[in-house]
Amino acid sequence: MAYFSELINLKEEKFFKNLALSSIYIYTIRFIDFALITWLLTNIAKSPSSVGLLVFVKFSPMVLSGFFSGWLVDKFTRLTLIRAVIIMTSFYLLLWSAYLFLFDTKLIVIFILTFISGILMSLDISSRQSYLANLISRKNLKSGIALNIILLNSAWFIGPNIGMFFMKFMSLDKLYLFLVFINSFNLIFLYRMPKLSISNIEKNKYLGMSKGINFAIKNKVIFSTLLIISIGNLTAFTFESMTPYFARFIYNSTPEQFSLMISMQGLGALLGSIFFFPLIIRVTRPGLIFALATIMLCLGSIVFTLNDSFLSGCITVGILGAGTTFFMNMH
Repeated sequence: MAYFSELINLKEEKFFKNLALSSIYIYTIRFIDFALITWLLTNIAKSPSSVGLLVFVKFSPMVLSGFFSGWLVDKFTRLTLIRAVIIMTSFYLLLWSAYLFLFDTKLIVIFILTFISGILMSLDISSRQSYLANLISRKNLKSGIALNIILLNSAWFIGPNIGMFFMKFMSLDKLYLFLVFINSFNLIFLYRMPKLSISNIEKNKYLGMSKGINFAIKNKVIFSTLLIISIGNLTAFTFESMTPYFARFIYNSTPEQFSLMISMQGLGALLGSIFFFPLIIRVTRPGLIFALATIMLCLGSIVFTLNDSFLSGCITVGILGAGTTFFMNMH
């Protein structure tokens, strides 16, 4: 109960509520977009490699643009970058709307636009995490990070289901146009938020990408953590790439079932973040738990391929989603 009272104490933070609203807003739109694109892809491509490639293209900017986005976060105010991402996301959604209205869907265009969304996601995550760390007091930082992840997992669960629900009533091009206006309202939540400008000392310390790389390499804890994260992301989340294909072509799911299976990872992660966080914040050997979580996700991906029904598939994805709670928070 002490943990949940710590979450409630976040109301003492003057600007945290606005940032939290802005975060779940853009998180939800991001997962709506991903569900719609994945469904669109499975309508024109039936190979598992195409579906897996979509997930890879979506998250590859986290690696490829990581140095660049990290450099931007160190060079410019975080709030400026967060607002810029919201504006660019609106243009991205508008581009999707125009493309779907004017042209027939092509695989290469899906991958290109998905890669762009991955870049925006990478920059947004870097900016928001850095801004959050500077916005709230040190005593509430753990709780702030915890609540942010709960919001992310909530959006992961509700986003795909919202997207498929509205797809019943409007075409994809109109739905994306609707999302443009919805996304733009996010700027209202950030009105009059503090900029939290970076000191000149910090700017000079991480002014170039090479300095940031050298800093990580010289710090053994940070460098080893980054290595584990890279290996874990490469091997532990294969079930995430397989889920859309299994939902559509193995289980022959309806649009509603399709979005439900995709969102089950978010539901599992949400429940895990709520029930396991009191345990997680008291872990004294995070490296060990991190490694065990990676192994569990790898084994779970194998188990997922053995499911022969939609229900068992959803349950497995949900359990694996709960396991990602440890993976995502130990680092």
